[in-house]
Amino acid sequence: MKTLLNKNVIFILIIFYLIVIHITLVHSKGLEATIGFKSKYTSGISDSNIVYKPYGKIGYDIDFLEINITGTYTIHQQITDGLGNFAEINTSQILIQSLINIADVFEVGGGYSLTKGDRSYNSSMYKINGCLYIGDITLDMDYSNEHIEYYFTTDVESKSKTFIGSLDYDANDSLGYELEYHYLSNNFSNLDYTYTKNIIRTGLSLYRDTTIYMAGINVGKDSGDYMIYGSDLAVSKKIYQKLKIMILYALDYYNAPTVVTVSGGGHGGNNNAGHKGMNPYLRSNLIGKSFFSHSLSVSFSYSF
Repeated sequence: MKTLLNKNVIFILIIFYLIVIHITLVHSKGLEATIGFKSKYTSGISDSNIVYKPYGKIGYDIDFLEINITGTYTIHQQITDGLGNFAEINTSQILIQSLINIADVFEVGGGYSLTKGDRSYNSSMYKINGCLYIGDITLDMDYSNEHIEYYFTTDVESKSKTFIGSLDYDANDSLGYELEYHYLSNNFSNLDYTYTKNIIRTGLSLYRDTTIYMAGINVGKDSGDYMIYGSDLAVSKKIYQKLKIMILYALDYYNAPTVVTVSGGGHGGNNNAGHKGMNPYLRSNLIGKSFFSHSLSVSFSYSF
């Protein structure tokens, strides 16, 4: 029954996007394509890892509607069994997204992606987003729900949900402020708990011609009772309106709880014991310890 329902949803989505593409071809302002490359280095929570993502995107734009199709190939994507063990795989993803603009005041959109890869990796994700413009204030909301299956030493299944709500205020043409709330929920089938994380971030953006400078600080807590303190710095630059370069560095400090409760079924390594609610991507030797987590992202994109 579930398989039939999934097939019906996919069929409806295909029909919807075929109709959208037809309308867009008739009334579109033009076709735009983008090719790009992203790379991200991470260390701290899990094993150190460098991911490479070449991608291509094609889309149409009309007065009230945008539709984009993106293909991404990911090299060295990190997976885990949720018990402190990690591996790297390669995956391929197709993502379809659409955005409807209503009177330049309200935007609503959504997307659906399918991902296949090594170790029988299979992922399906849908997301929705909305944006409301009130003068110099922008209210934004993004929600995604992803279901992942792959083989580690046994079959692993995980379900994750993310929500980001933000309020942006443009003080003038050169300065903007942001206040954001981030929520993450992650459940592994071989663990009897759901990991959650709540983060509040405040930041600012400086606009200088074709360059944007961004900075922020954040504070939060996860279900492993870790307090999280962090900061981020980023710069985005356009060259000749076609080439875009972006660099982002983020540093988080995870402050360990005073007492770490040990109970069967939690995250703690091969003995399947540890603190329930612990981050399934956390290395086992870090449980009960404070540590820093780093990430450095670099991306290039060219539109034509």
